[in-house]
Amino acid sequence: MKNKKRIALFGGSFDPVHTDHFNMAKACHDELNFEEVWIIPTFLNPFKSSTKTSNEERINLLNLIFENEDYIKIDKFEMNNNRVTTTFETVSHFKKMYPQNDFSFIIGSDNLNRLEEWNNFDELINMVNFIVFERNDVYKKEVAQKYNIPIYQFENNFLSSTKVRELKNLNLLTPKVNNYINYHLLYLESRVKPFMDKKRYEHCLNVGEMAESLAKLNQIDPQQAKVAGTLHDITKRWDTSKQIEYLNKYDKTLLEEPKPVWHSYTGAFHLKYDWLINDESIINAVFNHTVGCEKMSVLDMIVFCADKISKERDYENVELYREECFKDLKSGFIRLLINQYETAIKVHGKDSIGDKLIKTYNYYVKGEK
Repeated sequence: MKNKKRIALFGGSFDPVHTDHFNMAKACHDELNFEEVWIIPTFLNPFKSSTKTSNEERINLLNLIFENEDYIKIDKFEMNNNRVTTTFETVSHFKKMYPQNDFSFIIGSDNLNRLEEWNNFDELINMVNFIVFERNDVYKKEVAQKYNIPIYQFENNFLSSTKVRELKNLNLLTPKVNNYINYHLLYLESRVKPFMDKKRYEHCLNVGEMAESLAKLNQIDPQQAKVAGTLHDITKRWDTSKQIEYLNKYDKTLLEEPKPVWHSYTGAFHLKYDWLINDESIINAVFNHTVGCEKMSVLDMIVFCADKISKERDYENVELYREECFKDLKSGFIRLLINQYETAIKVHGKDSIGDKLIKTYNYYVKGEK
């Protein structure tokens, strides 16, 4: 009789998938000699109230991280059910559909804490072997002992999807996964929304939309512009001490600029060093969105303008500025720059508006090179 093919089933939210998920799957293949590992993303975990991203985005990330692993199969069985699917249902389905295979089920050791609460557990524990990887040393070891479940080690970075969503340990995340998350603005509700009031958050979303529209007219990647626009005020609500901390750490000379523009610089540093955004065009656009600089890029101008003409803005002549920006970006940028310069001098006096605004004005308006 032909030996059954050994398949490890790996279910979870994968919201997002990260390096430890990858390493557990690889350990099953390379060290435990499973011929294949089938990744089964949930529609919704029975112990969670929601996922943070769409099914499509989670599938895209799974395909990205496992793109070179030919022993991996990504199966949408639970997603296609469009409801909570228990592990008992999933295992039953695969054993019925593929009786020629020998299935095991992968879990992290943290799942042992509630394993006996799983639906139809008494049947499940006799239906499939569990492969448990030790995620940390705090878990119900007695459950593993009770059911003779082996505990395996793997290359553990002690990552979690929650940590990734909260910008923790991103240096341990697969770079292409992190780049995808940043470029598609995933997890804004965890990374941005809690740190600003509703009005500021809505402004950021509006600026992202406006930047995207302007980019389409000016042959710039619309998503790149949307990212820079949406994240332009990422540190706007940081307190003064945190602003100073970042400026001291990355460029002390910027402390000489007016305090109201500090957030453009700390925002750029935060995105570069904490979010690990490696697109310098986006970083520069955030850096320059308040008072600009000499030799602005097209993306710089787009975000500068989008910030000042976003759809909720209702100051005098804003409609004229919007019209001009959509007709001719550079002309609209210069008109907005003139307005900002004149308003700043009127309110604060020329000695208090900062060198960068003066240099930008002199370069674009007075033609000083």
